[in-house]
Amino acid sequence: MLRAFFDGLAFRVAALLALALFPIGLIALSLTHQVSEEVDRSFESSLLALTAQAAAGEEAMIRQGLGALSALSVALDGIDTRADDCSQIFTDFALSNPQFTFAGYINADGIVACGSKGVGTDLSQGVSYPAMKAEPDRRIDVSLEAPISGTSVILLSEPVYAIDGGFNGLITLSLPHKRIFQTLENLSIDAPVDLVTFNDKGQVISSEGGLDSVDDALPIGRNLIDFVGKPRTAFSGVTVDGRSRVFAVVPIVADRLYALGSWRPDEGVLDNPLPDVSPLLFPIVMWFVSLAVAYFAVDRLVIKHIRALRLEMVDFMRHRKIINSTMGTRMLARELRDIDNTWHELAETVVRDEAELEGTIHDKTVLLKEVHHRVKNNLQLIASIVNMKIRKARSPEAKVALREVQTRVMSIATVHRALYETSTEGRVRADELLKTIVDKSIEATLPKGVDVDFSFKYDQVVLYPDQAVPLSLLAAEAVTNALKYFGSEADENPCLEVHLEKVDEGNATFSVHNSKGIPVTPVELARGTGLGAALISGFASQMRGSSEVFDEEDEYRVHITFPIFDFDSGPASDVINRASAGG
Repeated sequence: MLRAFFDGLAFRVAALLALALFPIGLIALSLTHQVSEEVDRSFESSLLALTAQAAAGEEAMIRQGLGALSALSVALDGIDTRADDCSQIFTDFALSNPQFTFAGYINADGIVACGSKGVGTDLSQGVSYPAMKAEPDRRIDVSLEAPISGTSVILLSEPVYAIDGGFNGLITLSLPHKRIFQTLENLSIDAPVDLVTFNDKGQVISSEGGLDSVDDALPIGRNLIDFVGKPRTAFSGVTVDGRSRVFAVVPIVADRLYALGSWRPDEGVLDNPLPDVSPLLFPIVMWFVSLAVAYFAVDRLVIKHIRALRLEMVDFMRHRKIINSTMGTRMLARELRDIDNTWHELAETVVRDEAELEGTIHDKTVLLKEVHHRVKNNLQLIASIVNMKIRKARSPEAKVALREVQTRVMSIATVHRALYETSTEGRVRADELLKTIVDKSIEATLPKGVDVDFSFKYDQVVLYPDQAVPLSLLAAEAVTNALKYFGSEADENPCLEVHLEKVDEGNATFSVHNSKGIPVTPVELARGTGLGAALISGFASQMRGSSEVFDEEDEYRVHITFPIFDFDSGPASDVINRASAGG
């Protein structure tokens, strides 16, 4: 008893240990997550600062050029752009600022009116002029092969307006890319950075790796135009050529120029203060260790014994065998021993009750089969008596009427014979039943020497007697009526179709179809009283179904749709009595 108590206590201690460590683990995870986020923010800020520092040289040149544009625009005011004085202004500027390879004024027709060189050159099809003419504004563009500078340059442009405010050309400066890269090489930044700049149109202006392969250094799934007008940002991604990078985007000229820095995290710009093994690992490992301890305790002290008990239950379910318990060890908790004892008592009670129940069912089954057998014999006796009356009857009408009664009695007898012969007590196979009844009805009703084209189809349908009896009577009545009134054309055989079809698990249909034409049965023997149609309608109603009659010029068809119900104890004779009274 004491050992069982301590066994249960060990499980409880293991469970409580896991529960106690759970909130501590949550706190550790939360704190570690906060520290990790703070480190990430600091790391991103450092990357943004380094990106801005790496682009500082290019930023200085661009800003110097934009400032020079404003100064040249003022100096150009009031000067004849066709005079030599205009070109002298740009020539002096180029001499004083050798980083720019060209400075000049392009008139409204796209011609270099005056400049440091290339006067008279037609730039109307160049990079800056068409865009400037369509939308005059300060621009930063790129030309991979400038016609005057003869190299790859960054174009800085500013529109010039006439007195009336209309577009009157532009002032442009050319900044070679090689000067930008020299500036980047002179920076004292020991950082593995790939620097790309782009303008407010999302167009790449410069790239440390060259403009030919700049697309490979851009992040997948990010469009440069999406960063325009946005604040500084940093994110992780993969370049087009498949390299994992940390990207930083910094505006270097407000709303005009942006720098995209691509950092190689494997070489590292900053030392990550977090160790290689994340601090998140410790609380997670601690939690999993506690779960492992709890699992071992539960498996060793509980699950193992419950599994053995389940195997005993499965074996009892399959073979009805009660196996001696293997759980009666001192390692088993008292509660589980009580469950095992209760289970064995329950199994013994079930076996005993099942034996008594099987004996009772066997007696009732034998009695029920005997009842069906005796009912079948009595009905066959009645059918034999009616057959004797048929042989002694003198009028054809009496013989037909007695034969119909005999057919109906034999239909019910067939149902009872199927009930005591079937292995599923209380239910019959409607397809097998109908096949027997239809064959006997044809044998009893079909005139001798008549060739008939038959078509039979019986799906497997299982019914209880409350539907099997009216269905068999309905089938006998419908087939008898069809053979009584059917006919055909002069050169054709009459046809008869009987179909039982299962629509779905809960519904079925029964139909009898016969051809019409020259009658086969003599007219004096085919006079109807309306009882057959009334019985068919009544039997269909008793089956909770619906009947449809299709009377065409060359065919007659009875179609019954009925649900497949479970056992119903309603009397079978009510509907028959009502149908007889109505007929």
